[in-house]
Amino acid sequence: MLDKSAQLNQAKRMALACLIFAAVVFVAATCTQVYFPQLAQSKWLGLVKMASEAALIGGLADWFAVTALFKPIPRKYPIPHTNIVANNKHAIADNLALFVKEKFFHVTAIEQLIASSHPAKGAGRWLSNEQHAARLSRFLCDALAGMLTVLDDAPVKRFIAKTAQRGIEEVDLRQLIATVLASVTRDRQHQVILDKLLGKLAQLLAEPDTQEYIAETLVVWLKTEHSRIEKLLPSSWLSEQGALIAVRAVSHMLDDVYADAQHPLRYAFDEQVDSFIEAVNSSDDMEQKISQFKQKLIHDPALKRYLSHTWNSLQRTMLTSLKNKEGKVETKVAGWLKGLGDTLLHDDSLASTFDAHIGEAGKYMAPELAEFLTRHIRDTINSWDESEMASQIELNIGRDLQKVRINGTIVGGLIGAILFVIEQAIFASAG
Repeated sequence: MLDKSAQLNQAKRMALACLIFAAVVFVAATCTQVYFPQLAQSKWLGLVKMASEAALIGGLADWFAVTALFKPIPRKYPIPHTNIVANNKHAIADNLALFVKEKFFHVTAIEQLIASSHPAKGAGRWLSNEQHAARLSRFLCDALAGMLTVLDDAPVKRFIAKTAQRGIEEVDLRQLIATVLASVTRDRQHQVILDKLLGKLAQLLAEPDTQEYIAETLVVWLKTEHSRIEKLLPSSWLSEQGALIAVRAVSHMLDDVYADAQHPLRYAFDEQVDSFIEAVNSSDDMEQKISQFKQKLIHDPALKRYLSHTWNSLQRTMLTSLKNKEGKVETKVAGWLKGLGDTLLHDDSLASTFDAHIGEAGKYMAPELAEFLTRHIRDTINSWDESEMASQIELNIGRDLQKVRINGTIVGGLIGAILFVIEQAIFASAG
């Protein structure tokens, strides 16, 4: 199959051949009238001459019109209104951009397109195919792996670290702590946290390992603090009994606090929490401590090393999983995608909801997208060289325009023949 340039040249040769044929016929008919006077009055010769003359005029006129679109005529001192495409580059850019914006990217067109195409159902049909779901899963895994690889780049890591450091420095940690605590303590919600802590502590004390640990601690305490008494008394028995007594005492106290919403320890806890919040809000000493903690958080080398080691370990694990062809991550994501596709395909309500949200997003994005694309079209065309732009346009539509030249030659000849017949009919009627 010929390329566009070859097709254009072939069309030009055909149009030129038609024009030359008309010119040869016209010259031949004229010469016949001059050198063969006995044939000068022949009606057939007159018909051929007039038809060829009209064909020649029509072909030349269309040649001028088509050529004037893309080239100056003549090249050195062109007459006005030639080389039209190149001379109107900016107008073409503006009009084409405006046409695309008004006809393709206005809100109503986008809304109608989304409503008629039912994108959720289409996505469901596509994703319900296992091969498609697997392909998209692989693409997502590769994309995420690429992002992780980029984040591992040293300049990128330094940039992220500096950005995070600036972000932490700009955070009012004191106000943040006060806000969080005020939210937690609203309507005594911190008592719920206390109840959970009491429940966990009671459960922990009921475990044999905990009781054994308390017993061992008592033995060590007796040996270190009361070594003489420990030699005279059965320390093992004392520690076991002490552990049991301690567990029972603490459990009994925890049960009392847990069961009594008005227990004094709960009010003491409220007072401590209120006191801490007040200190966070107004104490200069607390403000200094929070500031020191924030600076330590930002500049502590050990913390930085720990975070860096944790990130590197997590990144290596994630990259290994993501790059593993048909591994657990890819298979899992593919399963989720296929499940989403099946759901969208069979759940009309969910699909309609997705379509509605996509439509709203399209309506919201349409103006911005239209402005971006039209600006891109306008800037791209304006950046082209005028002659190169004209050549590219001619390359794409010039083949059809050369057919206009051929048609002009043929139609001109037919019109000339018709006019000759009309002329002869008028002469005949007059005679």
